[in-house]
Amino acid sequence: MAFDQKYASYAVAAVAVAAIPLSFVGPEGLRLVVIGLFLLAGPGTALVMLLRFGSPDQVEKHSTLPLAIAIAVASSLALSTIVATAMVFARMWSPPVAVLLLSLITLGLLALGAKRSREALVGA
Repeated sequence: MAFDQKYASYAVAAVAVAAIPLSFVGPEGLRLVVIGLFLLAGPGTALVMLLRFGSPDQVEKHSTLPLAIAIAVASSLALSTIVATAMVFARMWSPPVAVLLLSLITLGLLALGAKRSREALVGA
C-alpha cells in the first residue's frame, strides 16, 4: 500500500485547525491530546512534506520514513521553542497565541507544499 502525502497533509491540517480553538477553551483531556500531538509533530510534519524526502518515482518509501519522522519531531519542537522564546523576550507570553502562531506556520507550510506539488503536476 502506497503512502499518499495528500491524506497526511489533510490530517496535519485538521489537527492544526482543531488546535486553535482548543488552545483557548475546551475539555482539558481533549486539549492535552490535540495540542500535545500538534506541538510534537504538526509544524515539523508540514516542513518534511515541503522538503519531500526521496525521489518522486521511488516505490519504496520505508527507507526514508525514520529520517522523516525524526526531522518532523525535532523541527516541531525547535519551532515551538523558538516561538515560546520570542514571546518571552517580547514580554507577551500567551500559550494560546503561541499555538495559534504555530498553527498558522503549519498551515502556511502545507499551503506551500500543495502549491509546489500542483506546479510539479502542471509542469509534467
